Formats: sequence, C-alpha cells, structure tokens
Amino acid sequence: MTKNKKDKIYEIDKIFYGRLVIYFTLTAILLFLITFFAIGFAYVADIDISGLSKDVCDAESSNYSAFLCYLSSLDGNTFYYVVYNFFAIGLIFMLLAFLVLNIFYIANKFYFKKLLKEKSCGAVIFKIENKVIYYLVLKMGYGHTSLCKGHQENNENDEETAIREIKEETNLDVELNSDFSEYIKYKPTPNSIKTVRFYLATPTKTDEVPIDLHDDEVSSMEWCTYNDALLRITHQSDRRIVKKANRYIKKHYFIEDI
Repeated sequence: MTKNKKDKIYEIDKIFYGRLVIYFTLTAILLFLITFFAIGFAYVADIDISGLSKDVCDAESSNYSAFLCYLSSLDGNTFYYVVYNFFAIGLIFMLLAFLVLNIFYIANKFYFKKLLKEKSCGAVIFKIENKVIYYLVLKMGYGHTSLCKGHQENNENDEETAIREIKEETNLDVELNSDFSEYIKYKPTPNSIKTVRFYLATPTKTDEVPIDLHDDEVSSMEWCTYNDALLRITHQSDRRIVKKANRYIKKHYFIEDI
C-alpha cells in the first residue's frame, strides 16, 4: 500500500470551544425566555410602582436601596417598563457574551493542534450466490479484521483509489458501485485525522480466489455471511458501514441474506 503525502491542517480544540458555544447559547436562550415571559406577565398585571418611598435614593436613609432607586428613576410608573428596561440590559449582556465568546475563540488559537490529514478509500466487497449475500473481510497483519481500504495517492480520484487498493490487497478485478458512498472519520493518532470513503464492489469473476500478492499487509481473507462478517470485523465504524451496505443491497438487488 502506498501512502500519500499527508496534508498539514490545523484544527481547534473543539471540546473547549464547543462547550463555550453551548454555555453562551443556552444562557442567551434562557435569558430571552425569562425576559419574554416576565414582560408578558408585567404587561398583563400592570403593577404600579409609582408609590415607592422617596427616600430609597437617600444614602443616609434606612430605606436606601440602589435597586429601588433605579426603579424610581424610570420614566414609566409600572412594572412593565421596569422589565422592558431590564430586557434592554439583557440584550446588551447577550451582545457582550458573544463578544467574550469571540475573544475566547481568538485566544484559543494558541491551543490549535497541528494535525495531519489523511484520506483513504475502499469498498465493501460482496458477491451473491444462491440468493445469499457474502462479504469479503480481511484479516490484517496488525491483528484486526477490516474492510478493504487504503491511502489515496497523488492525482487519484476516490474511485481510482478504491479500485487500486482492492487490486493490491485482494488481486480481484471488480465492478465499483459509486451510488453507494459512505464515510467514516477517526483519529488514528493524536496528531492525525483520517477520512475513509467506502463504495460497494463486486468481483467480475465470482469464482476467483482473493489473495494479497502486493505485500504482507493482509494475512488472510474470507467470504462471510452478513452475521458472520459483523462478528469478525473488529471496529464498530466498519460494522456500521457493512450494516448500511447490507440494507442497500437488499433494497436494490431484492435479496435477503441469512
């Protein structure tokens, strides 16, 4: 298998920024809802606040209250106007919150991780015999059981990569069905991110025995029924692709597997 030269990209620490976005978004929504219902209640109740004690603004008075003093200074004389003003204040705080959010976003650029971007393509290889669907699963030299896939080389499109990798790993000539196209994405190492695109593929000769003549990466391979394939495949992400492929095949080929 030939590895393509990895492209360097930068990706922000999404956990840090994502939680910050959720926090400010929920705070803004909660503030809006509380204010909305408070304004509605205040408008319906029409509570009069014009009778506040005059000495609430007297710092030397025992009735002094900065909050009540603020209320008494408002132009309106009902609770509705009070809530309305607080809504305006809340709106300002929301704008400030988003400003702070963006400041954190810029500051968080210092926590960017330098990642290596990889792309692989492959296929769920299957054949149909006596109305039974069989899937080709590969036992890799590293010990896990997987689907056929490999790194994209320079100037290749996704379909070309899939066909080449199938030929290298199984020595099979196949017909590729690109109408079925599924992706998985994962981080094979802390400093890299990998995207794998899967198609469907059927051998042009169903009786041909698959074998790896390219290198020793594949230790063995076997045709399995749907349930056996799910049991043998190591990673949940690959099993999810097989499940989707199985639904697609049954729908478009009108065949039930066992």
